[in-house]
Formats: sequence, C-alpha cells, structure tokens
Amino acid sequence: MTDALTTLSVDWCTGRNGIFVIAAAAAVVTGVFVANHLNPADKDAERFKKLAKLPSPPGAVPILGHLLVVGTSPHLKFSEWGKTLGPIFAVKMGSSRTWVVHNSPDVVRDILDRRGATFSDRVQTHLLEAISGNGDMFFMSANGPYLRAWRKHTNNTISKTRLEKDYSNIFKSETKRLLLNLLERGNVGPEGIDPFDDVYLYVINVISLIVFGKNFTKDDADYRQVLQITIDFIQVGSKVLEEFFPFLSPLYRGAIGRAAKVQFEIQQVFGRFVDEVKQDMKEGNERNCACNEYLKAQETDEEGHLYDKASKFWLGGCYGRTLCGPGGCASFIFAGADTSAIALLGGMSMLARQPEIQDRAFAEIKANIGLDRLPNDMDESSLPYTNAIITELLRFRPPSWFGIPHSNLYDEEYNGYHIPANSAHVINVHGLHFDPDTYPDPYAFKPERHLDADNTRQHYAFGAGRRICPGAFLAEKLIFTTLARLLWAFRIEPSLDAQGNPVEVPMPDITKPTPIPPRINVRFVPRHDNVERLCRA
Repeated sequence: MTDALTTLSVDWCTGRNGIFVIAAAAAVVTGVFVANHLNPADKDAERFKKLAKLPSPPGAVPILGHLLVVGTSPHLKFSEWGKTLGPIFAVKMGSSRTWVVHNSPDVVRDILDRRGATFSDRVQTHLLEAISGNGDMFFMSANGPYLRAWRKHTNNTISKTRLEKDYSNIFKSETKRLLLNLLERGNVGPEGIDPFDDVYLYVINVISLIVFGKNFTKDDADYRQVLQITIDFIQVGSKVLEEFFPFLSPLYRGAIGRAAKVQFEIQQVFGRFVDEVKQDMKEGNERNCACNEYLKAQETDEEGHLYDKASKFWLGGCYGRTLCGPGGCASFIFAGADTSAIALLGGMSMLARQPEIQDRAFAEIKANIGLDRLPNDMDESSLPYTNAIITELLRFRPPSWFGIPHSNLYDEEYNGYHIPANSAHVINVHGLHFDPDTYPDPYAFKPERHLDADNTRQHYAFGAGRRICPGAFLAEKLIFTTLARLLWAFRIEPSLDAQGNPVEVPMPDITKPTPIPPRINVRFVPRHDNVERLCRA
C-alpha cells in the first residue's frame, strides 16, 4: 500500500498535474507554519491550561466571590490568608474581577518591578473613567504613550535634583508659615488645637507652588474650592462596589454622576490655574513651576493637534489630552496632598503618644544643627534618627493598605502559575509592613529599627514598579523638612482635661481599609526662644 501511494505521488508530481500538487503541498506547509508561528494564541492558550491555578482561599460563592469572607478589613484578612496560602494568591472580588494579592517583597519585585512593562496597566471601571476624565489624570491612566510622556516629564521636572535646585525655597518659606500658625494657635490653652486645617493648607500650598507657582491663604475662595474638590475626589473614588459588580452599574449612576461632577469642577478650577500660567507666559512673565515647563514641552501642528516635542506623541487624542491639562496637574494636588497630609497628621498623633521619641530626635537636631537656624531639606544625612521616624511612620501607618491596583492585559505565567488576563494586582502593604520576620514586634512604633537597616526597601507606601508614585521624592522631601522643623521647634503634647490630666491621643485605626488619621487635639509647646524669631526672619 505504501509503495502504491509512493508511485502515485511520483506520477502526479512528474505529470502535468504536478504543478497543482506542488502548490497544494506548499499551501499545506505554509498553513502549518502560520499555525505554529504567526498565530501563537492557540498554543499559548494550551500552555496556560497546563499551568497551575493560583492558590485561593476557601469561602467563595457564586457572583459574590470572596466578598463575604473578606470582611471590612481586607488587608488584615489577606495577611491572615498569606500565612497558609503563601506569598501570592488569588481572590475573587465580585462577579468578574480576580485580585492577585502580592504578599511578599520577592513577588512584588519579580512581577511589578522586573516585569513592569507587562504588569503596569490599570483596572478600568465606569466610575474610574468618570472621575479621572477617561484617564486624563496620569496616575489612573492606562499604560501607553500618554503615561510614558507624563512620567518622563515628571521625572525631569520634580526629580530630587530639581527639587533641591529650583524649589528648596518653597519648603523653607512654607514651613515657616506653618510653624508660625501652630505657634500662634497651638499653645494658647490646655485644650490644644486640631492641626488638620493647618496641615492641609501647608501641603496644598507647597504642591501648588511647585505645580502652578501659586499659593493661598486659608480664607481664599480658591483654596476652599481646591480643598473641597480634594475631599470630594477621595470620597467618590472610594465607591468601588461598581467595580466588583459590573452588571449593577446602572444602580450606581448616582456615584458616576458625582464623579463626573467632581471631574467638571477639576476642569473648571484647575483649568483656570493653567490659563493663568499660560497668560503669564504670553506676557513674558514665566513662572518657575512644573506647569510652565509642561506647556513649553508641547507644540501644536498646523491642524491644531498637540504633540509632546520630545517623543512626537500626539497628546490630543480623542479626549483632548495635554501634558498640562487640568486633570493631570490636579493629580499632583490629590496624590501629594493626600499622602503627605496623612503622613504628617499621623506623625503628630504618634509623637504626642511617645514623647521619648521627640526628645531623642530633638537631641539629635540640637547636636547636629543647633538652635540658631532651622533644619532644611539638605540636612537629611545629618539627622538619621529623624529619617528613621519618617520611615517607621510610613511603615506603621502608610497612606493606603493597597494603593491603586495594577493590571495585566494578557494571560501571564509566574513560577508555574497562570495569571489570568485583566487581573487586578494589589500589594498587601499590611502584610509586607507587619511581617514579624522582617520587623520584629511589628505592632510597636520603633524608629530605631531602621537605623542599621540595609539597602533593601523599607516600605511600600509609594507603591512599586512602573506605577510607583512619581512624586515620591517630593513627598519624602516635604515630610522630612516639615517633621524636622516641627521637632526643632515644638514639643507636641496631648491636650488637658478639666483636671489638668493629659487626654489620650488616638492613633490611626489599623482595622480601617484606609488608615486615615483621626482628628486630634494637641498642644504645640515651643522648645526654645528662637522659634518665633527665626520663623519670622
């Protein structure tokens, strides 16, 4: 039978029909090549089917997934599950979304740091699209040219070198204003003061001066608008149920409508700030601010399309994006004000509770800086214990237990596990920051634990990978300068009750999904006679 087939094949190939046989054979070979090389999706699908599924905790139910067992403190539950499931596992949050929980530094480094090109997208929902202006706010935008252009210019504009060279005077002048406000209000009676308004005014002013070259007083209408928009943005952004239940999105049109309203206010208020910078540029009065640099980094073609000069990336797009759009500039205010204000208010709470830490820091400042000048942003290397306080603060009560989730567009593999496409990747900051193997006695506030630390990352307060906060240098410099000057100037003490006894200062509740500091009343008692004189100089 084989011989007959061979003879028939030879006859056909050598006969007048040979050309058709050869063509058919070529087509078969080409088809096999295409199937194997030009269309790898099927092969990948088969490969992913053979991979193990990520470990997952018990208790998932249809539609709801793990929502019922996660509870109101998901970070604590994730840390508990991590003890049995290991450093990476998956939970089903609602009807369609898989959360991949990163519960160890190795997983964060391997996936988010080393494979950032693959795992740096954002989870997109109707609510996030509405509040971010369809991704115009860079920390919520999808991975792509717009984000890369933003990051490149941001890294150049507010780098550590640029902050020290161009904006150091802002930190110095604004901290003096803060210290004077606290001096005038914070030592007038036993009841003390709530420093919330003072801290937010200070933080917003520092960031606004760097971004827009513009600052405010507490009575400015512009400031009240910015503060209210910041609060509204944070509140609306916390309405995440729609992400877990996409099929219920019509029921959440109220939240989406509020998000759209906040975005409209962002465009109106921050758009006016951008226009003020533009007008000064036209009049030859350029401001020393990031907005001015972003505007200069753009150019317009003959059809009116905006391009990034360096990459020639079209910024206009279908959403009218620009490097210096209101949403993009507002991102700095929201991200920076939230992170820095939470850290400073939390720091005041912890320092008032542990006066021995304040005394040790003041002794270091007095020995290395003296009392004849204020500490500044260039003194970091001279004040290791003050730096350790900040590191411990960001470990102990970071601004968020999760941050904004990353996402992967396509199916991926990690250590033999299949990671489904469009998974949400969350860093369980609580699990990393309270690991007793890394931080012995993790629930104690001990700055000294960081004095002899090696060069490994000490906290994840600013995220990781390509989505790490681009303003981390700004936040660190702001927090250091402020805290060093507060410790130089004051003893932060609890308020006193009617009998003259100290009132216990609460600290941020670790069970809450977001460790926002509670409102507190404390007293700011001057440590020496130079405080007012040098702050007014």
